[in-house]
Amino acid sequence: MLYSWVSDLLEASVPWNGVLFLLLGCSILSVAVFIERYIVLKRSETDTHRFILGIREFLQEQNVVAAIAFCEQAPSTVAQIVKTGLRKSDKNRSLAESAMETSGALEIARLEKNAKILSIIAHTAPLIGLLGTVLGFMQAFSEMRTSGLIDISTTRIGEAMEYALVTTAAGLAVAIPTGIAYNYIVSRIENLVLEMRVSGEEILDLLFDS
Repeated sequence: MLYSWVSDLLEASVPWNGVLFLLLGCSILSVAVFIERYIVLKRSETDTHRFILGIREFLQEQNVVAAIAFCEQAPSTVAQIVKTGLRKSDKNRSLAESAMETSGALEIARLEKNAKILSIIAHTAPLIGLLGTVLGFMQAFSEMRTSGLIDISTTRIGEAMEYALVTTAAGLAVAIPTGIAYNYIVSRIENLVLEMRVSGEEILDLLFDS
């Protein structure tokens, strides 16, 4: 029964048919972006406490070269920023801090890449669904106007209104999980940014205040 209803919906030559396909495309895009961002964030994370302890051991031995090599073995975001600071360890603190801030800004931009797509889909999907609803009601009122009160087909009008409301439901079905996914990605990025700042300050203290 459900398969037959969906088949009728997709095969119907109605204005909101294109709206449903557009929402389907939005849902596929949002899933793809979420998976891609999740993989990137997963690769960018590390055990920060253990990483800083490893760097501390090298710096206590005054072995900056080994500390840089240790950072290169860890592909995390924190390691990339710390490596930038270590390479400026022969300069003063302000230059090292400036270099780490620049590296951090680049890393944040890399982490946030494509994430805005999720926000855009979450905000526009309900509007796209509402557009389908409006088109559906326009079709229903058109049927009422052209058929007249005597020959009016309640079945066709009912189908038009039903399919119109489906687009609103579809828009919300796309927007709600996409909004949740976007906020999840943003929260992961914020945690990484906090780790970058704390780790950067610790490394600077080890390099110039010890």
